[in-house]
Amino acid sequence: MITEDFGSVQGFKDAFKAAATGQFGSGWAWLVLGPDGKLKVTKTANGSNPVATNEGKALLGLDVWEHAYYIDYRNRRPDYTSNFLDKLANYEFAEAELKSA
Repeated sequence: MITEDFGSVQGFKDAFKAAATGQFGSGWAWLVLGPDGKLKVTKTANGSNPVATNEGKALLGLDVWEHAYYIDYRNRRPDYTSNFLDKLANYEFAEAELKSA
């Protein structure tokens, strides 16, 4: 589904990174399964989430509040996001959530 909905894995990573780095202030970046059955990337402010905003089922989320990354990354949110996508994201969990949807 990643390649169908984003064109490639890199297309997904680029969209996710854009959402994470484009979120002004505190919030989250998400990979969600939308009501239309397609994967999409979204972002929410503060403590909101895709369920609360009716955007779909959350499959993968990244906390982009400064407290999540400032000690290690200072103001380098793009580096924090890349590290998450390349080394920390639990894609097996996201896939299991997708299959259970």
